[in-house]
Amino acid sequence: MSLVTDRSEAGIAQVEAGHCLSSSRLTLPSAQDVQVWQWDLDVHAHDFDRYWATLSMQERERADRFRFERHRRRFVAGRGELRRILGRYLGLRPEEVALGYGSDGKPFCTRQPASLPDGSSICFNLSHSGNVAALAIANGFEVGIDVEQVRPLDDSVPLEVFSARERAAFRALRESERQAVFFESWTRKEACLKALGTGFILPPTHFEFDLALHGDTTPHRVGGAAEEAAHWRVRSLPCCPACVGAVAARRADWSIVNMH
Repeated sequence: MSLVTDRSEAGIAQVEAGHCLSSSRLTLPSAQDVQVWQWDLDVHAHDFDRYWATLSMQERERADRFRFERHRRRFVAGRGELRRILGRYLGLRPEEVALGYGSDGKPFCTRQPASLPDGSSICFNLSHSGNVAALAIANGFEVGIDVEQVRPLDDSVPLEVFSARERAAFRALRESERQAVFFESWTRKEACLKALGTGFILPPTHFEFDLALHGDTTPHRVGGAAEEAAHWRVRSLPCCPACVGAVAARRADWSIVNMH
């Protein structure tokens, strides 16, 4: 059974980071669940300082490279909360969580405590857009998540994210439909690419969708193959009204559990 916490009790906005273990250990999701956390990256100064205290030297150096203070603070709030949540699953203090990075920059836990049940391993993916962050947690299989703030489309919209078939379907849409379809399609594709851990080494056209289908879906083709597409599931992620999101995994039988 998945453990769902009350965000008001967990104190996401008032995190106690760096000095003691969280009061409640989180249970890893079952093999059929992906647990999803969402939070606001615009935090108060007191909370920012506590997040900062948990970051690695590499993360602090990366934060200090941001040109704008707002972006720096949001990065710190994203990584600090990531560490706090992972620490609750792993039974570690936030600063003890050891993170490595794949070739595309996707973070992963470099060590899994022996206290985890046999056969269990924490897999996760983080996404953020504007002030919104979302984290997907899975047990034993790779997962990808993407959130995007919906914004006006203009003539510079990158239609190269679409295959030739998708592009024809997009151009056939009414003008009023294009914004929603574009961002739904974008988050689906990026979530799938992040589940692979390749980022955009593979082109977005590697995953092709039927643009007429909304909500939870399966790719129409993956790398041009319908057979490979059958192994994938993409779930629509409920977000704040200004955002859209998607969660993806190369696994047929799983569902989203929203953590509060």
